[in-house]
Amino acid sequence: MSKNLLGTLLALAGLLAVPARANVIPGLFNTGLDAGGALLVGGNGVLDVHYTVISGPATGSGVTFQCCYFADGPNSRWISVNASGGPSAGLYDFRTTFSLAGLNPATAQIVGQFAADNLITDILLNGSSTGQTAPGFGSFVPYAIPAGSPFVTGTNTLDFMVVDQGSPMSFRNEMSGTADPAAQAGVPEPATAGLLGVALGLAWLLRKAQRQSPTATKPAQ
Repeated sequence: MSKNLLGTLLALAGLLAVPARANVIPGLFNTGLDAGGALLVGGNGVLDVHYTVISGPATGSGVTFQCCYFADGPNSRWISVNASGGPSAGLYDFRTTFSLAGLNPATAQIVGQFAADNLITDILLNGSSTGQTAPGFGSFVPYAIPAGSPFVTGTNTLDFMVVDQGSPMSFRNEMSGTADPAAQAGVPEPATAGLLGVALGLAWLLRKAQRQSPTATKPAQ
């Protein structure tokens, strides 16, 4: 077998040995998007199906609300508990959920940016504090929930704790995340399976080359 062919096979084996890339976590929606992920159209009071206010002076599905904040779009909109921006001051809990089915929760991570009228005191991941805060509504503040945080297999919850110091109240969030595919018992990873195939092919070619090589003969006496 030629050295070129051997080199090609070894290079291919090296490429296949590289771990698979992390997957985008599905179901992480910015505020103010429709079911398909497009920016909601309309004025105050348009339903946001991804966020719910589960506790506070008022509760219910999130709806668009913009009175006096930095402009909506292009990737998110401001939302509140109703079309008038809430009834009174207090602590509001905006909840959204997503699933890590088929993904490895130990490798999950989320990055984003958020703002609120008046401020955000924490993000709870599955009920546990992540220590993320935002001081106001003049601009976005970046945040990160790193790998090793208490993500779980299946459904996860994110609670954004928004403090309102006097009506109106509004909240805005943009985020994305990644996680590695979950390993399946008894099923090799794609890269592992590919590497095994290359190794078997290489062994077969080497054996074939050895069989086809001419045998040495003694010179005639």
